[in-house]
Amino acid sequence: MDTEWQLFSNDIDQSVVKKEESELEVSNYLVGVQTCVKESSDSSSLQTINSLNNGKGNAEEINCKLKNEYQCVQKTEMSGIPVPPVLSKSALKKLKKKELWEQRKKERRIREKEKRKKKRLDPSHSLSTVTRKQLKNATMANSSCKVAVVVDLSFDSFMDEKSIAKCVKQICRCYSINRRAANPVQYHITSLDGASLTEMSKNSGYLNWDVNLHDKHFTDIFSKEKIIYLTAESENVIEKIEDDHIYIIGGLVDHNSHKGLCHRLAVEKDLRHGRLPIGENIDMKTRKVLTIDHVFNIMVNVCNGQKWKEALLQVLPARKGAQEKIADENLDDEEDYDAEEDFDANNEKSSVDEMDSCETDLITT
Repeated sequence: MDTEWQLFSNDIDQSVVKKEESELEVSNYLVGVQTCVKESSDSSSLQTINSLNNGKGNAEEINCKLKNEYQCVQKTEMSGIPVPPVLSKSALKKLKKKELWEQRKKERRIREKEKRKKKRLDPSHSLSTVTRKQLKNATMANSSCKVAVVVDLSFDSFMDEKSIAKCVKQICRCYSINRRAANPVQYHITSLDGASLTEMSKNSGYLNWDVNLHDKHFTDIFSKEKIIYLTAESENVIEKIEDDHIYIIGGLVDHNSHKGLCHRLAVEKDLRHGRLPIGENIDMKTRKVLTIDHVFNIMVNVCNGQKWKEALLQVLPARKGAQEKIADENLDDEEDYDAEEDFDANNEKSSVDEMDSCETDLITT
């Protein structure tokens, strides 16, 4: 150990002499000194080196400090006791978060159990949830619902790679919604090729899903007379879902960069189109353009017995600001009030006319 320290000390003395000659050489030397003491992970050693770099303290004081620290490190290593690493502030924060996570683990489990109990007792979730035993038999073939809902994936050229990935995720969510419905709709995916097929292939086992996959366009599969393209820009409101009709959802995630594209394509191909009765049942703070999985979920819930208003309020997220529509009721009350006022005014006018006629009769007689 003494021999090693003598060599280390000689290097320190020479470095101090070099410091008077060239600061650049001393800085390069300090990198080597830091390498010698880095295994100790001791902040005091680094402070001593920094003081040498800044010119604080003479060579003898710095030499003495480094000698003591070096000997402590050597004794620790020889005794076999591991030197604890010095953690940064970010590492300490992560460690504290992990400790809090473990401490609150039991509380989270209790809250999750209570949440699941409330969800099971809530009647609004009874239509969209089934037991595991029912899930095995809840297939499209066994379903009493014969409504066909199709996702059209012919929009790859209008989306980038990230948007296509989001679109496929929404399609997978649609499958999950339909799979857990008491009576699944007849779910079809058309134009599944190119980039969409590449992204869908990342989901292992998708070929075994209970869904009808097609590489052809929906116009080559279904009768044109039965097709209704769902688009928010349509002036036709869908009041009732027909069993023998095919409802098309545009598989497009564009963040409103291609506004009205689905409606324009439906008009060009001379297809019937319609929109969900959103404005007729609820008030929304945002625009009435919904995601693929939201439209699909609403359709599934309505096909399983829910009313449009119930399905919309249940499916739409809080950020949409969906509220029950009450403006129509207030308007009816105002119309009734105006009708009563008109009726009273007419009665008053008729009574005045009768009095005038009586007065004229008296004068003439």
